Amino acid sequence: MSTAGSYDFTGYQVLVIGGTRGQGHAIASSFARSGASVTVTGTMMLRSLYDTDLSAFDYESVNLARQESIDHLVGTISHIDVLVLAASCHLPYGLPPDEQAFIAQAARSGLLGPTFLTTRLRLKLGQSPALGGGCVVNTGSVTSWLQLSATPEDAQRELVESTARAGENWAGLGVRVNSVLPAPRSVLPRQYAPAWSSGGGSRAAGGTLVRSPQPRVGDAVADATLFLASSAAARITGQTLRLS
Repeated sequence: MSTAGSYDFTGYQVLVIGGTRGQGHAIASSFARSGASVTVTGTMMLRSLYDTDLSAFDYESVNLARQESIDHLVGTISHIDVLVLAASCHLPYGLPPDEQAFIAQAARSGLLGPTFLTTRLRLKLGQSPALGGGCVVNTGSVTSWLQLSATPEDAQRELVESTARAGENWAGLGVRVNSVLPAPRSVLPRQYAPAWSSGGGSRAAGGTLVRSPQPRVGDAVADATLFLASSAAARITGQTLRLS
């Protein structure tokens, strides 16, 4: 069960990309229960086309494989504190190989997909008054974009490395960037927050946080995401939190 009740996100504006189903929906629901104003995105034009309950959220349609769609979404946002990337890559069936190759290269170059969206929202995230600044949390879904031209193992490794780079490069802009990924069973205690949120005057940058198994993966991802977006993690950036 997610520990949404442990956090207070009252006044926060949260955008969950891919928040209509699965882990993204669990994350969005946890933020909403914690007091945040949450917008979720999906690829369908109308929220009524989904079989999940989206009544607690605002809804925007976006296609991360189209720049104009991303630009439209960015134009609807005036304020944002937390960006969660939980949308997998779903290209149209029967897409010609040359078009798929183009999208793969554009996504890898940061001209399409989650990276492009994050970059377009960077300045707005930097204006967040939240403790620790604006926050970006990548989930394992982001690796599906990298898997267009890489193995699953290489995609995970690339996400960890890009998270560390972004955490370092964006710290001066007041934006924290972290990731949540599945991993083999860990051996460290579940209570990771005190060790990373106490003491010191600078943010922890570049590395991997580890936590112990959870009964349900969706709840574990939601719990980890809320932690990384909370004031308890205000000095954490560039980290990848691995879950089993």
